[in-house]
Amino acid sequence: MKKAIAIIIPTLLAIIVLGGYFFGVFYYRAWFCPNTYINGVKVSGQPYSFAENIVGSELVINNISIKKSTGEELFIPGDEIYVYDANDALYAYKSIIDSENPFLWPYYLFNKHEYVYRTEIRLDEDKLKSIVEDSFFASEEKYDEDNSAEIKYTKEDGYVLIDHTNNLLDYDLLTEDIRELALNNGGSITVDDEKYYKDVNHNKEYEEVVKEWKKLEKVIGFEMEYKLASGESVMIDSSVMSELIAKDEKGNLLEDEEGNYYIDSEKVYEFVENMSEEYDNFYKPKFFKATRGDVVEIPYSRYTTYGNLINIEEEAKALEELMVKGRAPKTREPIYIQTEYAGSFADNYGGTYVEIDLTNQTMYYYLDNELQLETPIVTGCWSNGNMTPSAVCYIVNKARNIWLDGPTWHSFVYHWMCITGQIGIHDSTWRSSYGGEIYKYGGSHGCINTPMDAVDELFNTVEIGTPVLVFE
Repeated sequence: MKKAIAIIIPTLLAIIVLGGYFFGVFYYRAWFCPNTYINGVKVSGQPYSFAENIVGSELVINNISIKKSTGEELFIPGDEIYVYDANDALYAYKSIIDSENPFLWPYYLFNKHEYVYRTEIRLDEDKLKSIVEDSFFASEEKYDEDNSAEIKYTKEDGYVLIDHTNNLLDYDLLTEDIRELALNNGGSITVDDEKYYKDVNHNKEYEEVVKEWKKLEKVIGFEMEYKLASGESVMIDSSVMSELIAKDEKGNLLEDEEGNYYIDSEKVYEFVENMSEEYDNFYKPKFFKATRGDVVEIPYSRYTTYGNLINIEEEAKALEELMVKGRAPKTREPIYIQTEYAGSFADNYGGTYVEIDLTNQTMYYYLDNELQLETPIVTGCWSNGNMTPSAVCYIVNKARNIWLDGPTWHSFVYHWMCITGQIGIHDSTWRSSYGGEIYKYGGSHGCINTPMDAVDELFNTVEIGTPVLVFE
């Protein structure tokens, strides 16, 4: 019996040990053996797939950020400038798994075994350089100890002084620091003024350019704003003055006997002439929204007396005198031959005007945009060629109890309001009816015949200078 027990117990122990060993062999076919490390990370008892995470973590690369105090930022993703062999990482993972021997798991209980893998990441310096050169930093003016200043001319800005000596980017220093940052696997840089921006010491060339600029600035520094009668503005600044300064055929600046630059009189005249052509409207068609509802166009004619017209010759002389003396008032209104007294189409002719509708033979009077008077009228006779002309004019004068004389007439009127030439608004006591088609065969010699009560009311209300719009 004792002999049997002595055999059974060792046998059972052997079975248990062998069973535990082979269980471990089976278990560690898919799990890491005890006391196993990968790149310093303990992976004992972890599934083999866990190795992929550790190997993959070696491929993590950092980005680069270069910021300015103005808020601008150059962000460079790490995967654009760092290169590595992805197959190398896959091979390392497979190699680690293949190296595991589950039959030796008891040995590893007492002996540490470790795998070490480092992915080789390389900086693509050409790519980094290209990204920086395509960024806003490359467009900034770069520091160069030979930098000076220059006077530059463009059609848009005229003459300007460009200083190439102040606050210049030390591009070489910046790019070297970015490279060092990239070699150390990323991070950030703040581009501050003290480290990366420098001034260049002024040389003799710089002093000569500044001296020339001061001489030029005496002429182009004139600045003034024209306030036009139309309500619009025209600014004279250095860009305009750069066009008015005297130059030869090649565009070189001309000097007077004292070596100073000067204004070209012909160009000043041309400037005023162009201003008149663009903004004056005396000779241009005018528009008006009639009471009947449509917007009518009233062309210029010899009867037109209303509108803005600059006295080009006188204004050019006055402007040049101001420029020569360097006395620039803040604002100036040009010398006008004729101005609109109360307004234009843009502001409904100031809201106060007389409207004469030749087609409908009706006259209206508006005061502050409120209709004050509406009356039928009789205008110039159509059949004999004495038609009342379309025109934008104004009340030139007013008179009572006068005689109107012509080749075939001598007529007394109680109210006379001249609007242009010998044409006016007046009463006509010899008429008993108005409006309709009377004007076609029984019209006036060109004046606007108006019923007595209506013309009396208009005469007592309308002021000299009030616009009068006559249209078909």
